[in-house]
Amino acid sequence: MWKEIFKKIYENKIEGLGILPHYEEYSILNIANWVIENFEGVPFYKPYPLPFKGKKHVVLFLVDAMSYNTFKLVLKEKKNEFKFLGRNQFFPATSIFPSTTANAITTFMTAKPPAEHGILGYILFLKELGALVNMIEFSPLFGGKGIFEPYLVNDILEVETINEILGKYGVKTFTHTHSDIVRSGLSKIHNKGSNIKGYKSLVEMFGMVYDKLVDFINKDEKSFQFAYYGYVDGIGHKYGAKDYKYKAQIYWFLKMLENEFLERINDKILKDTVIIITADHGMLESPLTKEIRFSNENEISKHLWIPPGGEMRMMYFYTKNKKNFYEFFNSNYKDYGNLIDIEEAEKINLFGAKLNQKYRERVGDYIMISKSNYSFVYKYGGSFVHLKGKHGGLSFHEMIVPVIFFG
Repeated sequence: MWKEIFKKIYENKIEGLGILPHYEEYSILNIANWVIENFEGVPFYKPYPLPFKGKKHVVLFLVDAMSYNTFKLVLKEKKNEFKFLGRNQFFPATSIFPSTTANAITTFMTAKPPAEHGILGYILFLKELGALVNMIEFSPLFGGKGIFEPYLVNDILEVETINEILGKYGVKTFTHTHSDIVRSGLSKIHNKGSNIKGYKSLVEMFGMVYDKLVDFINKDEKSFQFAYYGYVDGIGHKYGAKDYKYKAQIYWFLKMLENEFLERINDKILKDTVIIITADHGMLESPLTKEIRFSNENEISKHLWIPPGGEMRMMYFYTKNKKNFYEFFNSNYKDYGNLIDIEEAEKINLFGAKLNQKYRERVGDYIMISKSNYSFVYKYGGSFVHLKGKHGGLSFHEMIVPVIFFG
């Protein structure tokens, strides 16, 4: 089955640009829609073809930035150390665009593509605030952590969360995330219609999920639990996707998943339960030598009326003159990045649907998608920020994630 899925995914590949999101069936969007269908709801998009339906309990573990290829490598190298994962099949899925956390998790938590939920990246221009905004913390780019939260937390998300949707079908929902981010602006909008609790370690997270699952079973309540783990992403950004520490972080998550959770799941629990392990996006190695750096002092910025949005592997450019910027960019940077406008993005279904006018303003005039393992780094503050591992683009390493399930 995995070969057939890969074949379908590669049919969406555009040579020279990358692997497009497979919104039609094999993306993280479709996993979220499977959850709705499982509880006899009406999905918005075709569900991912998991071989289950009508289970009373769904547990979804999301490992931030766990790429398909590194997951596969861990299983190959440590195959004798895994009791459950080594015997179980896993399948590929694509991330969405851009392949980054803020909009990918919003897709998980709404079952809608970026074009419909409007959280279109890490840094966005919000016309209603007249500012570039960090879409995880709801902050301006310079200080004032969470300062925009009062204006955004109730209004930025214009669609229902999966928690609100499932609540209509009598499903109890619960979210587990690290205590450091449990009260972030993004966590608050994702948690509408549910309960959320922070954890401080993997042992605590797996214990909390198991205890909550048993509680729902004992009360004979249908349930959906979402558990987010972010440290793979942090290690990948700092050390790179080729560093042994990135691979080791994935290994220890999977090892503890087996030891602290799967070992405790007996046949009676599994009869009515589906456990899904997946990721929001992958990770790509992008060294300092492949960074294109610029700031407000460079000529490219003279063509922009505000700094770019997006992030290092993809950028949104807000131009003073579209034609002049297009010509300047391709004269200087065409070997490092592809520049496409909104019309072309919609033609290839980059965001999953057409953008309304408000969301178009958030992404500006042009979308830049990095080629190969190049990245574009803008100096927003007093110095450049270097991340050895990056994501956001359309490469295999960024776009393909594993889907593992037990049920």
